[in-house]
Amino acid sequence: MKKLLLSLTLIILIININAQTNLTVAVDFTATDCHGTEVNLFDILDGGQYVLIDFFYTTCSYCNNIAPKIVEAYSAFGCNQNEVFFMEISPTDGDAVCHNWCNTYGVEYPTIGTSGNGSSICSTYGIGAYPTVILIAPNRQILIQDLYPINTTQTIINALTPYGIQEHECGTVVDPAVDITIGNITSTTVEANFTPNETCASYFYMIGIEAEMSQWMQIMGMTLEQLVQQWGIEQTESITYLWEDQVPNTEYTIYALPFDSDGTTFTLQTQKVTTLQTGGTGNATVSIDVTVLSETSVRTIATPNSEVAEYHYGLIEKSYYEEIGADSAVQIFEPILIPFMKLTIGYGTI
Repeated sequence: MKKLLLSLTLIILIININAQTNLTVAVDFTATDCHGTEVNLFDILDGGQYVLIDFFYTTCSYCNNIAPKIVEAYSAFGCNQNEVFFMEISPTDGDAVCHNWCNTYGVEYPTIGTSGNGSSICSTYGIGAYPTVILIAPNRQILIQDLYPINTTQTIINALTPYGIQEHECGTVVDPAVDITIGNITSTTVEANFTPNETCASYFYMIGIEAEMSQWMQIMGMTLEQLVQQWGIEQTESITYLWEDQVPNTEYTIYALPFDSDGTTFTLQTQKVTTLQTGGTGNATVSIDVTVLSETSVRTIATPNSEVAEYHYGLIEKSYYEEIGADSAVQIFEPILIPFMKLTIGYGTI
């Protein structure tokens, strides 16, 4: 009796060890499914999708048992149109048998048999027992070497969702988009993180003041999207970018214009951010040194203290100043916004 139990234990262990790929990094392959459609693994991965492969054969009882669950998971994840691409590969079944299999279980994803290079692919991936269900990430890493046991459709869903693979209705495609999150902000710097989604092949990003962008749109006869593409920086991956020399206490808009693999533009993403105000909590003062250069010109040097956030300055005739008064004179110069760290010397003409 002990010998029999030992033999059974060994058999179970051997099956468990063989029922998975021995690879941790995917090997590329090109195959033709039973409907005559060619698929290339790395092309799918490079498009940003995960790939789930069910290694099976049609007379395998457990393969038949889990087939409906995989078909339901395929539908739950959007029918190969979103984050994950399903396919199945048989080492022993020809196209006619695979056709019958697809009709029996309603399989719509690629089914690759012997005439489509299935036997060679199974050998390359070291598949020793069936079924073996694996998951490959876009970076070619094999995340799941064998998904077992598959008790329900939810088993597959639960295994894939930790990798950011979301459920979608079939027939819906996620538009390319870029997530913009704000990092560290100072009075003169703005940091932003850009994360494209799986269908975004590239994007342009930039920062600007909304009113100025509107003016440039009119001057150049461009849409906002065209302006972002004209002046923005192109990127294909997630990045963190730091803009420097920004104006304190100013609202900026960060733009990201996504594209798909065909070069089609999609919805412009925006995120508003305001730089911090400079200065302090004490008394703000600006000392002015005036030097007469000639009969018609003077030089002014304005030096703000550390409490000054910003200041406005200008030069008018004394008689006109006495005529309009101090309040009106301030209103004349107020629109001239001078960030103090940018200005040390000003010239004026009498």
